Amino acid sequence: MPVMKMTKEYVLDIGHIDGRGLARPSAIVEFMQDLATCHAAEIGVSGEAVAEKHAFWVLSRLKYQLDRPLLPYETIQLTTMPREIRGASWYRDFTIADASGEIGHAVTAWAVVNLETRRLIRPNELGIQLEKQETGQTELLRAIRSRQLEPCFDRVVRYSDIDINRHLNNVKAVDILSDAFDLEHEENRWVSQLQVNYITENVCGTTLNLRRGPGKEGSLCVSAFHGDKETVQAEVVFSTR
Repeated sequence: MPVMKMTKEYVLDIGHIDGRGLARPSAIVEFMQDLATCHAAEIGVSGEAVAEKHAFWVLSRLKYQLDRPLLPYETIQLTTMPREIRGASWYRDFTIADASGEIGHAVTAWAVVNLETRRLIRPNELGIQLEKQETGQTELLRAIRSRQLEPCFDRVVRYSDIDINRHLNNVKAVDILSDAFDLEHEENRWVSQLQVNYITENVCGTTLNLRRGPGKEGSLCVSAFHGDKETVQAEVVFSTR
């Protein structure tokens, strides 16, 4: 029987660190995506296996929460446990730990997309089925709503932003959204909670208009639009160290 749990260590190198000496929000997203990809291959549902059926995996939503900021050159340990595939979504839960114990948790939602039509496919249509597994988490990731979004800057998707699926890389998308957080102006403010919803593909040459506004209970919402179409959205909660 496939191992339905995987643990891996990651080191925060200088490429993950911002100008204030703290890990950028995209660092933990990079680790989560890598671990999910490794474990999918371990249990026989890798991107290559899905590609044989003219489809590919996409990360549709993610959310993480940390008790403290991540620091340069420290080693953290991520563990992932997938839930049962239900409908078009496959949820994965994560725990995040340092040498002293757990410091955070996260969840991702994945979907399968047809390579030609770009339409969602239910994984069971491709013969992908997994047994039910209790991960201890039940959170479902919802749409993000803001009362009022105001334009802040434009950003063109370029060569270095694109992944093997020829659209904006998930980690790069988090970096672009993070540019609207204004973290460079406050030394001690850091992202303790982040949700990102990937709505539509952004290809090379796309001009994104970044907009931000207040969310619920003091959070900040940031969305990227192509014209009038929202393509990726985030909701962030800040803490002070």
